[in-house]
Amino acid sequence: MSKATRSIASLGLRSLLIAALLAATGCVGGAWKKTLEEDTPAAYYRFMREHGDSEFSGEARERLDFHKLHRSPTVTGFEVFRKRYPESDLIEKLYPVLQKPAFEEARARGTAAAYRGFLAGFARGDFAARAEGNAVFMEATGFGGDPRQLAIFAERYPLSDFAPEARRTVEAVAARQTGRIDRIGLVMDIAATTPEIKRVRDALVDRVMKMTERVGVELVAIPDRLDASQADRYPQARLEVSHIEQPVDHQVKAGELARPAVLGATRVVLREREGGAVIADRRFEIRVEDKAHVSGTSVLFSAVSPRFWDEFFVPIARWRNDRTVRPPTLLDRPVVDLDGFGDRIVVLYESGHFDLIGLSDPLEPVKLATYSRSENFKKWTGIRAIGERVAIYGEEGLELIRFTAKGPVVEKAWNRGEIGRVLSLAPLGDSIVLVGAKGMQLLDPVEGTVRRVMRRVLMSVAAVGDTVVFVDGESIYLSSMALLAENRVIAQMKLGKTFGPNNVRALDDAAVVTGPGGALVIDLRNPGQPKAVAKLSTREIGKVVDATRVRGRTFLVGERGLQLLNRRLDRVEETIDVGERNRVSVMGRHVVTADAQGIQVVDATPWSESPRPAAAGPRPGAPARGSGGF
Repeated sequence: MSKATRSIASLGLRSLLIAALLAATGCVGGAWKKTLEEDTPAAYYRFMREHGDSEFSGEARERLDFHKLHRSPTVTGFEVFRKRYPESDLIEKLYPVLQKPAFEEARARGTAAAYRGFLAGFARGDFAARAEGNAVFMEATGFGGDPRQLAIFAERYPLSDFAPEARRTVEAVAARQTGRIDRIGLVMDIAATTPEIKRVRDALVDRVMKMTERVGVELVAIPDRLDASQADRYPQARLEVSHIEQPVDHQVKAGELARPAVLGATRVVLREREGGAVIADRRFEIRVEDKAHVSGTSVLFSAVSPRFWDEFFVPIARWRNDRTVRPPTLLDRPVVDLDGFGDRIVVLYESGHFDLIGLSDPLEPVKLATYSRSENFKKWTGIRAIGERVAIYGEEGLELIRFTAKGPVVEKAWNRGEIGRVLSLAPLGDSIVLVGAKGMQLLDPVEGTVRRVMRRVLMSVAAVGDTVVFVDGESIYLSSMALLAENRVIAQMKLGKTFGPNNVRALDDAAVVTGPGGALVIDLRNPGQPKAVAKLSTREIGKVVDATRVRGRTFLVGERGLQLLNRRLDRVEETIDVGERNRVSVMGRHVVTADAQGIQVVDATPWSESPRPAAAGPRPGAPARGSGGF
């Protein structure tokens, strides 16, 4: 073959190769064009499978990742996408679908900085006004609970999560200012079939009169038949006391068979006026078996009646304080403890699981996070929010949990063999004081070290500054770590087993100790000379199990529900009718109570002392403390 012939052949081969390449490129280009027109994850998957080495494969992967993120948007996923494709034109298209998850993440973090961070990326989005209001509220730390500032805030930022509750607070404060109750009309309704009817009536009237007199409310008996012309002489508020006794047949209660008996039921209802709204409603029962009941006598004077009279009380309010009570939030597991901070509450269940619940609007609770333990031991009894950690403790030991972007995770844990059964704990500087079966121990949460301070079995502990207050079921002790190192205490108050001090709460510069015998309030403004301010017996306040203070006012919880002490702390001033409760905590300007079924929020603002300046409030996310003193 001649040289000219070979050149012609080579040129023809190159032409064929170029033509083939152009044909292939055209085929890929057409496939890519068709894929873009379809614009679905399936189309991009198919294109990458068939043309994975083409020049369009990178863009196909980018668009596939875009569709995945668009379908299930997350802030974390968006950050990954933006880092992987920094020049992508698709980033702008993700903003509309990312607004909600980004806002939910900011709300879960619950700080002004988190909301400001959200606004930096979504300043013109659907959630911008809501986030702006939330940020303003938290930057002002709730405006110190000042109703005037709350009213201005609610008007200026109506879309904020905090606005609805701010409006309710303003309305409640106004109701207390304009609807004070100093006199109450007593209406008695004793069933005509009640044995010893006069004696029953007199006994109930006497008990009711003494109880209302004790709280400083004037009670005026209203005749059974009241002439309309005389109505103005009597108070508008009504305390209605009714009583009935009747035989009952066999009953099965709590799995046990109850024999035939006579059942006495007394109902006490407090209303703002005749036929008006119910402020409080309580029912008390006494059951006397047939064989123990003397015919013709009332069960209120039977051998078992002392228990009835111990439980009987009159719920007293100075105004329509039911306007401070929010509907209960029912939970699906028994609640054993809770602790509040910021606008949220951590609720512990006996299994060791807990929920973080947002309550910026108590009528719309939001579950922000859930911690589930891998081992489901039903022996956890306490929970405390300590800085950025949550501590849960009980018979199994102690766990410190930290919230992360992936949810709550265990940071450190100590089992029962290491620290024993933990009954109570309290933050003390950078350390945590533990008490329980192994006595008192001092834990360093950073280093993870534990040092025993005392060997005596202790039941509860609290810290007021450097002063540690602890109880052992008989006595109250006050000391410091330095003194305890020398085996010394500042003071010991022996109350005995009848009072049985088993729980202590630190409240500002005071401590409230509770037990089966009642409650003792200790002034600790001068720790070297502690002073017992008041001792309240169970006869006065019922069985009390916990206490707290918010904005200068002290609240107790127990079998009578939520009770407010007067400023001298020597008697109950009002009852807030939420039913029997076993735990209480502070959340901002609110009190949160708990029972086995769930939690309930009460707005404490109407009773608060003068509101603090906003700048003096706690940092966002920190536990709120009350203002004022004794």
